[in-house]
Amino acid sequence: MSGEGASGPSPMSHHARVPGFILLLVQLAGLLAIFHFYRIESPLFIRLVVLCVVGFGINYWLPAGWRYRFFVGFGVVGFGVLLGPLVAGLVIGAGLVFFAIVRSPLPWWARFTGVGLVGAACTVGRSTGLPGVPPAFWPILGSLFMFRLIVYLYDVRFARSPPRLIDFLGYFLLLPNCYFLLFPVVDHATFLVCRDRRPIQAVAQTGIRWIARGTVQLLLYRFVDAYRPDPALADTFGSVVGYMVMTYLLYLRLSGQFHIAIGLLHLFGFDLPETHRRYLLASSIADFWRRINIYWKDFIVKVFYLPVFFRLRRSGELRAAAIATVIAFLATWLLHSWQWYWLLGTPLLTWPDTLFWAVLGGLMVASTVREVRSAGRPPERSRLGHAFAVVRTFAIIVVLWSLWQSSSLDAWWQLVSLRGGA
Repeated sequence: MSGEGASGPSPMSHHARVPGFILLLVQLAGLLAIFHFYRIESPLFIRLVVLCVVGFGINYWLPAGWRYRFFVGFGVVGFGVLLGPLVAGLVIGAGLVFFAIVRSPLPWWARFTGVGLVGAACTVGRSTGLPGVPPAFWPILGSLFMFRLIVYLYDVRFARSPPRLIDFLGYFLLLPNCYFLLFPVVDHATFLVCRDRRPIQAVAQTGIRWIARGTVQLLLYRFVDAYRPDPALADTFGSVVGYMVMTYLLYLRLSGQFHIAIGLLHLFGFDLPETHRRYLLASSIADFWRRINIYWKDFIVKVFYLPVFFRLRRSGELRAAAIATVIAFLATWLLHSWQWYWLLGTPLLTWPDTLFWAVLGGLMVASTVREVRSAGRPPERSRLGHAFAVVRTFAIIVVLWSLWQSSSLDAWWQLVSLRGGA
């Protein structure tokens, strides 16, 4: 908990906090001006940020014990403002159905089955549509629940106390998720313990720094997207390399959006960890996996890798780690297709996508086995050796990324054979 205490700061501390509050508001106003001037994202994004700034302005002065309830209530209202009453009502209603099943006195297997049946019905509805249900409902429903519900069920299964409705609403109705449908898989257990660990001033300042970092990445993405070579004209080694590198750098958009989304949650006191950590400087495939989309890595490790690893550990750590890594990447491949289905209406099942995850998974298995054999000790490298490892890893990822983003294997082969393609 923060040093402000559950009963809130004293009148004197209120006065002392005014300069810090004004400093935060000035920075947020500057970011809003940049969003407007450079037309970052869409008008709905601007509305989201304005709403979060208003919520921050209220939340900042509330006693620490009131902030979580305010966050949940503000999130419910914010969903209605950003999505409209109908879509917001349907989304919240679907969530309450899930919670009612999970909170029921039925045996765990029956609750799990019930959630699965409702999820299956929603999956069919996503494909066929339902009378009176707006098309905009389905992507937001999937974005909120398709992955976080897995994490939630995993944690509730082993929880010592029954789940609370306020925690359910707080975890799933994350206001930035109204706009960012590609959203970090926030860990449920981390979410519950991360609020008010530091004073709100420090947490909000971290959030503003991450929003600024994400903004820079979105501006860089715009530059990359504007100047990326036409793949049909990439018929020299230099143009192919340039196209591949800039195709990989398009990921700056997702990285930037994730920074902004989690930064906005920091404004409400949620001291969540960063989503990416200098992934362009990864020195191995395993290092790349740990640095890029950290929330996804943590989700896969928690729900898939560790259960398999500990179940097989008696047969040898090397074998357990290798098999668990294969399962983890198989799950990643299938869940990405599942995500594609919920957001766009059709599953992603293409040869470039399949081959990308197969090759990346194979390289990850080799990298994991090497780390297990070295007992987790990082390899001793000179600065030059480390730089070479970074360049080598970057080159591997760039080539694989170009494959992943190609329309077909034939188009990718035409590209790498200097005949244009992708």
